[in-house]
Amino acid sequence: MAGKKFKKILSITASILTMTLILSQSTFAFDAESNKNEQAALQKQAEQYERTLKKTRNDISEKQAYAKALQGKIETLSKQIKLSNEKIDALNKSIKEKQNEIDKKLSKIESKMTQLRARLRAIYIAGDTSSLEIILGAKDFSDFIDKAELVESISSYDSNLINELKSEMSTISGQQKSLRAEKKSVEKEKKSLENQKSEINKLSEENSTIIAELQGVESATLDSIGENKESQAALEKELKEYFEQQKKQAEENAKKQNSNNAKPSTNSNKNNASNNNSSSNNNTNNTKPDDNSNNNNTTTTPSSGEYVWPCPGFYYLISTFDENRGSSNHGALDIAGGGIYGAQVIAAREGTVVSSFSGCTHDYGKSSSCGCGGGYGNYVVIEHSDGKTSLYGHLSAVYVNYGDYVSAGQLIGRVGSTGYSTGPHLHFETKYSTIWDHSQRYNPLDEYPGLF
Repeated sequence: MAGKKFKKILSITASILTMTLILSQSTFAFDAESNKNEQAALQKQAEQYERTLKKTRNDISEKQAYAKALQGKIETLSKQIKLSNEKIDALNKSIKEKQNEIDKKLSKIESKMTQLRARLRAIYIAGDTSSLEIILGAKDFSDFIDKAELVESISSYDSNLINELKSEMSTISGQQKSLRAEKKSVEKEKKSLENQKSEINKLSEENSTIIAELQGVESATLDSIGENKESQAALEKELKEYFEQQKKQAEENAKKQNSNNAKPSTNSNKNNASNNNSSSNNNTNNTKPDDNSNNNNTTTTPSSGEYVWPCPGFYYLISTFDENRGSSNHGALDIAGGGIYGAQVIAAREGTVVSSFSGCTHDYGKSSSCGCGGGYGNYVVIEHSDGKTSLYGHLSAVYVNYGDYVSAGQLIGRVGSTGYSTGPHLHFETKYSTIWDHSQRYNPLDEYPGLF
């Protein structure tokens, strides 16, 4: 009876522990999902900020181009006003020169008046007193000319002299009138140009105000982008810590597995041990090789022809070859699955390592590239005997170097999430040659016709 009661209590306790574990895992999973949603929202917000920034900068560029055009117009008007001033100065100079000519003509006229008076005096001596009195009674030169014309006794020479003086005075007066009219026209044109310049200066000031406002929007948007990046960095840090916990847990599990494998088998479980060993050859080994171990161990894995599957025990494809990703198509297979972090990555076929990289420490899921290894993170590239190549990306560990010869199935690294990777997986890529060109890619599944 007591035993049954104890078993019941034990059952209840186990149920409580199980529920606690489930709730704990659910809470953590909820946090991870929340993190992912927040990152997606921030990324969407970042894209909106980038669009706003691009539009604002385009607007600024347009307004600056407009300002440049206005400035060019102002400079052109300034030059036109300068030419008008120069023209006015030239006209003033011409008017002054004409005035000097008039002064000279007046002097000449005075000289001729003296001659005319002398001739009139001669007329007086000759006895033509009444005519002389009429002429000498003139108030001014114009009156004198009018009166003189009435004097019939003046000789033809005297008449010609008077007519010449009248003609010269008329010509000079007309030239002065023409110069003054031209000056008035130029001054009117200058005033129009100054009004245009004033209007354009006003437009330029308004445009400068708009540019300043747009630059304020640009600055505020840049601040928002900075804050957004900080928020994304905080979320990525949180996600990194999550994957580090996963990594740590995987390593602890691997140590326990190594410890269990190291224990001697008893006669009672020889068959089980044999079965387990056979099973382990077809499943993932999440342990890293010991310092004294040989990395040239081979792993039995499903194969087709010369190629063996690069990630034993994991066949779930989260992304296939030529998958549409909007701006480009995916040129490889992405192999994933629960507990894949730290899983073995083996050479799909024998060949020579022609490139490898192991300097990326950003081994966690992220929403953008850390820039390591051109986005592949830690990777290995193997060239095969027919010139084809195979690439293994986002590794957490790399066990081979440039120039190493590897056999099919040889351990070359471990699955990770380095480079541009949202979570632990193996990026498996095949090419027709060593040329680093996307056009050389082909579907890796072509090498495994009977596997899927």
